[in-house]
Amino acid sequence: MSIRVSHVSIYRWMRHFASFFRTVSHFLLQKANLQSDEWHVDETYIKVKGQKHSLWILLDSETRVVIAFCLSSVRDSNTALTLFEKSRNITDASPLTIITDGLDAYNMPILLAYPKSKHHRYPSFADDCSNNVLESFNKTFKAWYKTKKGFHSFDSAMDMISNFLFYYNFIHSHSSLSDQAPACVAGVLYSQEQANHWFLF
Repeated sequence: MSIRVSHVSIYRWMRHFASFFRTVSHFLLQKANLQSDEWHVDETYIKVKGQKHSLWILLDSETRVVIAFCLSSVRDSNTALTLFEKSRNITDASPLTIITDGLDAYNMPILLAYPKSKHHRYPSFADDCSNNVLESFNKTFKAWYKTKKGFHSFDSAMDMISNFLFYYNFIHSHSSLSDQAPACVAGVLYSQEQANHWFLF
């Protein structure tokens, strides 16, 4: 068609529809079966306005669904608790075990939010019960993030990350999940027509 679209226009579209994708994601994940043996939590660094921020991710190991995320300039218990409060707003499920690194900030929030779950802190990747599932996600995220070279504002970072996670959970097929999207593995039902509609809204 010889139509050229500026990358700036695409960026603006993504920002504009971010709230729509967040609404759809929240609605659909409430229907997901996330009652599994293990959830994994980890943080990775990104830059917002040139400053380091921590992206906190909570992921279900069996379905690979990213249940919740939180972006913060600090790594403390309040941020960890915010992450778990977000997950509780999405699902009533609770795992047998929540796996984290050695960060002390996780201890009290897990006790408060998921008192029946065992908290396993892994000392190293040599541990049999490591956080490799989430480290694999981080590699996927970093490959996408690398092209962004950081974010210009906190709001733009939140919008772009939530869009990425929507694609990751509902559209992107994973070879480790028999070429299905994580949400499909978690029992969320939606047709290809619905998926196409999301991007034609």
